Amino acid sequence: MHKTLLSETFIVTGTVQKESFLKPKQIENHCLSNFTLDTKIKDDQFWHLEDYNTVPYHQHIQWFQDYIRDHYRAEYGLSTIPLTNNLGIRSIIQQTGQVINYHNHINPWNLEDSPEVSCLYCVSETFEPNYVIFKYDDGRNKHRLWKQEIKHNQFILFSSSLEHTITQNKNSGFLVNLSTHYQLL
Repeated sequence: MHKTLLSETFIVTGTVQKESFLKPKQIENHCLSNFTLDTKIKDDQFWHLEDYNTVPYHQHIQWFQDYIRDHYRAEYGLSTIPLTNNLGIRSIIQQTGQVINYHNHINPWNLEDSPEVSCLYCVSETFEPNYVIFKYDDGRNKHRLWKQEIKHNQFILFSSSLEHTITQNKNSGFLVNLSTHYQLL
């Protein structure tokens, strides 16, 4: 017998090690300083992008992407290549009471430039728990859900095709997540 894997859907979680030069507070401040109407993503075809802001280059974001690349390659033997288009680095800044609706990161009209892997990196220190809820199908087991808590300095890598939502922010301050996107090589 020979088994062939036709597709794979995954979620990988991890924490950036304290020994890293990466400082989540630096990324949080950078995301918040770029939280303006001008950086809001406006696209009528992709209404879900209205919850995202574009984020310009920052050294700590580069270090985060390097960290993801090195650790993913060491664990899984593939390199994560950051998308270079203007949607490759984004932030999601949730105000108190805000929910991020279900969406995925695939552009069905431009599959070549769509990411294979997405990443949410929580850079806010919060007191109330928040969650990402993923929707997926597993053969004939349809409409399954996976709930993953979002924690400070923790990243969640996942297949970009996964529908996901971020639960209501019950904290008194902003919930800031860096959203990065990759193709695999």
